[in-house]
Amino acid sequence: MVATIDAVFPAGRFDKFLMLIDGNRQMYDFMGAYVYFPLYKTVREDDIGRLEAALSKCREPGVPCVDECIHIVNEEGEYDKFLVNIEDCGDNLHYRMEFQNISYGEKRLARISGKCFAMQDFLTVSGKVYFEYSPERNMFRMFWVDYEQLIEVYHQPLDEWAAEVIAKKMVVGKDRDIFEAFCKALRQVEQTRYFSFHGSILTRGVSEDAYRIKFLLRNHNGERMVIGTWSVINEQTGNDVDDFVEGTQVDAMTRILNKRAITDYGKEAVRSGGQVSIVMMDVDNFKMINDTYGHLFGDNVITAVADVLKKTVGENGAAGRVGGDEFMIVIKDFVDEVGLRNYLRTIKTNVAALFQDKLGINRVSCSIGASRSGIDSNEYKELVRIADKALYIAKHKGRNRFIIYSEEKHGQFHMSEEGYDMAEIRDAFYSEKDLTRWNELLAGVVLCGSGSLRPLLEHAVTTLAIDRFLVLWRKEKSWTAISAEEHLKSERERELLENEKYLNLFQGDMFTITNTNMLEFSLPEAYDVFRENGVRSVMQHLLRDEQGRLAGMVLAEECVNLKHFPKLALQLFENMSKIINAVLVKEKFLDK
Repeated sequence: MVATIDAVFPAGRFDKFLMLIDGNRQMYDFMGAYVYFPLYKTVREDDIGRLEAALSKCREPGVPCVDECIHIVNEEGEYDKFLVNIEDCGDNLHYRMEFQNISYGEKRLARISGKCFAMQDFLTVSGKVYFEYSPERNMFRMFWVDYEQLIEVYHQPLDEWAAEVIAKKMVVGKDRDIFEAFCKALRQVEQTRYFSFHGSILTRGVSEDAYRIKFLLRNHNGERMVIGTWSVINEQTGNDVDDFVEGTQVDAMTRILNKRAITDYGKEAVRSGGQVSIVMMDVDNFKMINDTYGHLFGDNVITAVADVLKKTVGENGAAGRVGGDEFMIVIKDFVDEVGLRNYLRTIKTNVAALFQDKLGINRVSCSIGASRSGIDSNEYKELVRIADKALYIAKHKGRNRFIIYSEEKHGQFHMSEEGYDMAEIRDAFYSEKDLTRWNELLAGVVLCGSGSLRPLLEHAVTTLAIDRFLVLWRKEKSWTAISAEEHLKSERERELLENEKYLNLFQGDMFTITNTNMLEFSLPEAYDVFRENGVRSVMQHLLRDEQGRLAGMVLAEECVNLKHFPKLALQLFENMSKIINAVLVKEKFLDK
């Protein structure tokens, strides 16, 4: 509320025409050359209506003041965004206004962010490992920076970390006293110190290196902090090994963590007891991309996908490459399942946006499986295996999707079995709840007839993870089309029922095709039908009348990705089609 025109921001009194009557010095500077014009003259045209609505609002009884966001021209002729606080002076003729430049704050934040990114680049180029210690909290953190990634090597109480280093013999015996002196100097918060000793702390016991350590005392936001650098040195030259992190931790092609580093990161994240999701991901149909567009383009795809992962996760975890087109992501502090879904959805969406101009309908997509600590398991190894199985489910439900494991939906994974077989997961594809509802809707169709088909088809779309369902049925000389989508066009699908060569592909009234492009040269008429409707994979079942004559078809169509239909999906679809056929024949018989 504007109590006086002696405000920090531009503030003043305006008449009902929004001419400035008086104001503080900032107000006159703010109006500049427009001081003899109404305020409307400075406001962006499409914001004038909102300003007038705010003026009317503040004249209403019981409304002390109104805030509105509008754009006002600046000295360069561009428009800045302002938060305007408006107060009626009590006579419905004059207003007090105060203006806060939001754009200035946004630009300042952008500059600060730019400087932060620049500092991240400098830290990355240096190739060093850094550490900080909080005496008040007794927390020690060691990390390194690779552009958008901040990778924690250790983050735990100093005493706990020191005990772990000694117990696992990650310091060479003759240098143990020096290491203990280093820890003591941290606890005593000495100003500036240098230490050198040998160990395998950075590689967690894998390889031994010579370390040079420097730290100093600083005050960060009112808290004393010891900050320092932890360098690996070449003992022959005495120089820092600048590429140590890149050579031991980073995948050379993608610039994200390599398999060993992301494994260590995941183990440490789970061990710390925080909220962690282990995510396994791979690029769908990557072999086809490699074979079609060449290995050089395939490498570009892998690199671009890695960039998506790195930018999406940011400082809330880390991403690593564990194989050719296989990735592992560790996400920390995602709040709840909705938060985790947002991360995974962002990854899936941004991957799908890659190389669209070049690939067209063969766009890049990914399949993702995720597990959660504290919910699925508290053991790193089990979380990885659960995420891997969830990835398997995502791929067999049609790819281009993510699965967050849930025992209720996907059944219990028996993690004690080393040689697990994915085929042994009972409800890996469809939850008990899905199948129960499926059977209820089928029973409803049997009892109530074809009028209750649409809810069944809608549920089938969701359960089988496909794009659309359609039932075509011929009654006398006319056709009836029932679909999960109310306005789905179905004219051209009827052509398939008149193509004898196409009908010869059916076995026992059932036909499945994973890639409709296979028909382009052998059955161009059928291919044209699928191409026009954007169908890439399909399950079909013929419908017959009481004499066994062809009378229609049930179609389950996938339009986004090539889809391999699991055996259970085929069985569900075939059984459902037979029940639908029986109901339609019964209705036709009763109509007679």
